[in-house]
Amino acid sequence: MVPQDDRRRPPLYWFQHERLGYVPVPFPPLAGVHPFCFFRSREYAREFLYHWVPAEGIERPWTSQGVYRNDWSIDGDDNADRLLAVCDEATQEGYESFLVDPPLTTLQGLDASLTRSLVDVKSVIEGGTQPG
Repeated sequence: MVPQDDRRRPPLYWFQHERLGYVPVPFPPLAGVHPFCFFRSREYAREFLYHWVPAEGIERPWTSQGVYRNDWSIDGDDNADRLLAVCDEATQEGYESFLVDPPLTTLQGLDASLTRSLVDVKSVIEGGTQPG
């Protein structure tokens, strides 16, 4: 059996919506797809959220309800098994790619080469390195 400490990786963070689960923060899609975003630090995740979601919220981005900044929490872990499970859950929710530390600037003009596939992200997590 692998000791628990051997499953520790550099931590990754992501957004969890309190009512809707894994939903993308409303920034423009990348190559027509909203990638699942991981962040290397909780602080950058918070900065990203505050940049893209105004305090008063966003009116009806995907649902008939408004979505407010306080509706998102930042979750994270350094356990490889949990990170792999999050990747699997994200793909089950319809995400087709992953993006680590998306830019605060507009994503217009950026292409899908910045994103990673499920296989790529899982390989990096299994290898114990930080996705980049």
